[in-house]
Amino acid sequence: MREFLKTKGFKMTPQRELIFRAFFEHGDHVSVDELYDKVRELDHTIGYSTVWRNLKLICKVGLAEEVNLGDGVTRYDRVTQVPHGHLFCTNCKKLIEFNVDQVVGLLAQVSRDHAFAPDSFKVEIHGLCAECSAKTEQIKNPEQVKS
Repeated sequence: MREFLKTKGFKMTPQRELIFRAFFEHGDHVSVDELYDKVRELDHTIGYSTVWRNLKLICKVGLAEEVNLGDGVTRYDRVTQVPHGHLFCTNCKKLIEFNVDQVVGLLAQVSRDHAFAPDSFKVEIHGLCAECSAKTEQIKNPEQVKS
């Protein structure tokens, strides 16, 4: 990672290394607040703005991208070679990734049909996850709830 950042014109400081490691160990879709909490467990001297700036840097060098799903929380997702979409539960805020291989072909065809040259795409589906959907059904139909 140190050499990669150097090729992009950035230095790897001890704090930056800690933040990068925490980001990549956390998994997908981490918010600044979540990463900050994790980093503070490891080094209580690192400030919120340092974590935020380093997440922006991770995006700038092409290792992550921002995910904004309209709930007011910006999340950061690692950039991978495998295209994926997001299912976003509007109730519990769960974020589920899914493979978009089949959708990519359709999007490419739509782009060709409109003589459009896409740079990128995002597939996001908003709704209720299985758990929240089941709870909603229980509220709508309480007589069907098993005792």
